Amino acid sequence: MPDLRARFQTFEASKAELLTSIASLSPAILNKKPDEATWSILQVIAHLTKSEALTLQYIKKKTQDPSLLPAPGLKAWLGLGVLRAYLSAQHRGIRSPFRIKAPSSTGDVPDSGELQPTSFAWAGVREDWREFIETFPPALSGKVIFRHPFVGYLGPDQVMIFLEAHLTNHTRQIGRIRKALGV
Repeated sequence: MPDLRARFQTFEASKAELLTSIASLSPAILNKKPDEATWSILQVIAHLTKSEALTLQYIKKKTQDPSLLPAPGLKAWLGLGVLRAYLSAQHRGIRSPFRIKAPSSTGDVPDSGELQPTSFAWAGVREDWREFIETFPPALSGKVIFRHPFVGYLGPDQVMIFLEAHLTNHTRQIGRIRKALGV
């Protein structure tokens, strides 16, 4: 799966860049919330880790019986396009009356933590992703493998596009947190 591998490499580079950008921050700053309604930087990282782990867990379960997987239709690409446009508008400061809240399964993050064990856990999830992509059956490349809670059913390429957009969105969120904290 050359395309999935290439997308994964880009995805990994984005993660490495994010972790490098926060590596010099103190534990106090990494755990500080700008306000009660906002996550801390480490809570965002914990959310990303949990989200990626649960996504992979779901995909592994769904791909156990490929005969049950349909092909993604136009609706999947349209839904993904709408989500990407929404995230891009948020980045440009265009506020929408709609707010996408993390599903409870990925929104339940620890109150505090440390960067090293948090990034180590994320590295473990990414290693699981790498192994999965390396062994991903080409016959499933045109199949639906994931149901996104807001967008709907996605194929493998769409999942990687979503995960990259999700990471980009939360990288921007970390930038807003840093700005609010003055760091």
